[in-house]
Amino acid sequence: MKSNIRRLQIIFFAIFLAGSGGVLAYHYFWVWPKARCDARGEGYAWAGRWMKCATVVPIERLTMRPANVPAINTDPSKMEGPRAQQAPKK
Repeated sequence: MKSNIRRLQIIFFAIFLAGSGGVLAYHYFWVWPKARCDARGEGYAWAGRWMKCATVVPIERLTMRPANVPAINTDPSKMEGPRAQQAPKK
């Protein structure tokens, strides 16, 4: 019986160490970097899927368009091409 208790002690201690290591790894790779990113301010956002702290870039800077210009091709009556001609008319 003594050997079974010793074996169970080792098994439960190993499970405890694995769980503690998992929690530490989760905090080291996810929670603490996210907290540092949030502490940097409004200009940064946490991209959780890639685990990166990214700079927020407005779409106007990427497209080089002014901020108040409406979107292109939003009116279906002005669309061109073979698919637009086959579309049912309402």
